[in-house]
Amino acid sequence: MASYQQQYIPGFDVNQYTRQSPGYAPDPFTYQMLMGQMGKGGQVIDKGLFRLFPQTAARAAGTAVPAGPNAAAAFTKGAAGVARLGSRRIPVLAGGIQALSGDPIGGAGTAGGGIAGGVIGGILTAGNPLGIAAGSMIGSSIGSPLAKGVANTVGGVVGINPNDPLSGPDWNIGPFAVTPYAKTKKRTRRGIELARMQMPLYDEIENKANERLMQRDMLQQRAQLVSNILTSSPY
Repeated sequence: MASYQQQYIPGFDVNQYTRQSPGYAPDPFTYQMLMGQMGKGGQVIDKGLFRLFPQTAARAAGTAVPAGPNAAAAFTKGAAGVARLGSRRIPVLAGGIQALSGDPIGGAGTAGGGIAGGVIGGILTAGNPLGIAAGSMIGSSIGSPLAKGVANTVGGVVGINPNDPLSGPDWNIGPFAVTPYAKTKKRTRRGIELARMQMPLYDEIENKANERLMQRDMLQQRAQLVSNILTSSPY
């Protein structure tokens, strides 16, 4: 019985695609070739990172100009050093920006998750720069919501209510207030400081107003005195 391909594909020869056929020709694009091409791409990335950040890469690789049979390993080692440095600096920078925008807990999670993810990615991929970078990005994306979830859980235990500005303990992360009470306390302290700064201006305005009232009263008193003199005068 003819196969589906023989029935509907003109000129199809099933023997051409079986190993038993004398005309069998294996696909030249093998798995080894695929991995080789991927390896070449990785070498290009390693060399690019090495040349973009030569000082950091040279410190990690132990040489400024990789050459000889160990050049590829030196490029990879230097690129891994650059990736490790980036996995520490970039998450901290992103977390700092997030904290300055009003989310200190999420910022701490972004920074900590990125650093931890970079370390884990490097371990799992044997120091591959792409693995370190991928681990850092995944760790940052997971760290921020994880930190917020832990904070919400702990907040529920210690009595933090986001709708109550006086709830929770006085917790701060550096200059950033975390709990509603800490935020209210910080705003109140700022309001007091602002009022103290404005007090001299208020005093100056009040003094000028008092001077105007005194001048008006004096003029009224003088006018009344003149009126009384004129009224009581026989002339």
